[in-house]
Amino acid sequence: MLNDEAGTLAASVVLPTYARPAKLSACLEGLARLKLDAPFEVVVVDDGSPEPVAPVVEAFSDRLTVRCLRQANAGPARARNHGAAAARGRWLAFTDDDCEPEPGWLLALVRALEAQPDALVGGATVNAVGDNIYADTAQDLVSFLYEHAKVKAADGEGFDFFTSNNMACAKASFTALGGFDETFPLAAGEDRDFGLRFKASGGPLLFEPKAVMRHHHDMSLSRFVRQQRNYGRGAFHLRARASEKGGGKVPFEGVRFYSGMLSYPFRHRSPKPLARAVLLGLSQAAMVAGFAQEAVQRRGGGGGVV
Repeated sequence: MLNDEAGTLAASVVLPTYARPAKLSACLEGLARLKLDAPFEVVVVDDGSPEPVAPVVEAFSDRLTVRCLRQANAGPARARNHGAAAARGRWLAFTDDDCEPEPGWLLALVRALEAQPDALVGGATVNAVGDNIYADTAQDLVSFLYEHAKVKAADGEGFDFFTSNNMACAKASFTALGGFDETFPLAAGEDRDFGLRFKASGGPLLFEPKAVMRHHHDMSLSRFVRQQRNYGRGAFHLRARASEKGGGKVPFEGVRFYSGMLSYPFRHRSPKPLARAVLLGLSQAAMVAGFAQEAVQRRGGGGGVV
């Protein structure tokens, strides 16, 4: 536990948000149902929404220890760092405004951290959008990456990142690492960069399947392609930053990795496996396009991600 002027808090949930008041309200509703046998707080960071979200947050003040901070629009990395700096809990847990935790989510993360305080812990994220093949396929991609990490764990490698909508660590560890790299203005790549730096610092990355987060991310084909293209832009920025910091190159995966990805819907007997496999292939094409876009911009003097 951490003692401070406001009392004793076990954990702080850091929640960046931008212009999605209805989804934010649903997320806070889920956070209000969390089961934790110790005091915790929620720190909402409004990333410059055109209409401030403070009234949405204040509506939960009788059910949650919750604060709303506001900053000029600067992207999710800075918003998470802003919330973490103001947090008063020993443990920091991160999620997004389009997510809704299962009641035992925070308890599972806290128990895992109490058992191994120097770890970065990630939980299981599940798609909560019904009958949407694009959301299903986006979830397939994350699930495959986690499955791949579990296979690598047998060879002593394991996880090297967790998605930033379901991860937690000690505030002291987060602060010592410098938080998220704020040169990632998109919601793409900053979580992988953080995980790689955490791992390089000697901290283990542990997967906790009982920490379940439901992801309500509606998608169309155009939004799916845009998301994957942004991931490609983030991947270029990740490699460029690793080179700038002298951390060496981030390796590309081989043929076995991509064949495993494309076969994932079939191996897991997912609905519409062929369509999902095609979309997974499209996701990689979009990522390559985003990666190339950033490479061209940098060669043309455009700097980093814009």
